[in-house]
Amino acid sequence: MGSGLDAEELRQLYERFAPVVHRRALALLGRDADAWDIVQEVFERMLTAGARFRREARPMTYVYRVTTNLCLNALRSRQLREPALLEAPEAAALTPSQWEAADFIRHLVGRMGERELEVATLHFFDGLTQEEIAGMLDVSRKTIVRDLDSIRKKAAELGRLPDVAEAGRG
Repeated sequence: MGSGLDAEELRQLYERFAPVVHRRALALLGRDADAWDIVQEVFERMLTAGARFRREARPMTYVYRVTTNLCLNALRSRQLREPALLEAPEAAALTPSQWEAADFIRHLVGRMGERELEVATLHFFDGLTQEEIAGMLDVSRKTIVRDLDSIRKKAAELGRLPDVAEAGRG
């Protein structure tokens, strides 16, 4: 395998991260089959980008970013194929606020840019602070503040402001 990951290393990574990827994908996509497709794609990316994956200071950051981006892409594709279908997650064990955030994000797909959707997912679904998101995306906190303001304005125009409690999230 020219990626720098050998079969044993990939197996260990799969055992460690596949359940996390599946739970996240199921929560965001709402379909078990689609979630397993995302698991496959994430590990295919790890395999083909093994050197980049190894350089990550925190492998979980890489896994979350790739999973989030693949899920958002899948939601965009689904919206094109099935524009009238917005459904609740199948069997995801979500908190009420996560369920609401996932529903909110599904409604934003196709109405916001890629980074805005990623910021919305990290903030509203994962509950990350502005500083944490800035570090994860390698941008300034000020950029995240602007992105969140833009997201809230667009969501208000759509009548889809999240009721997710944001108290204490800086």
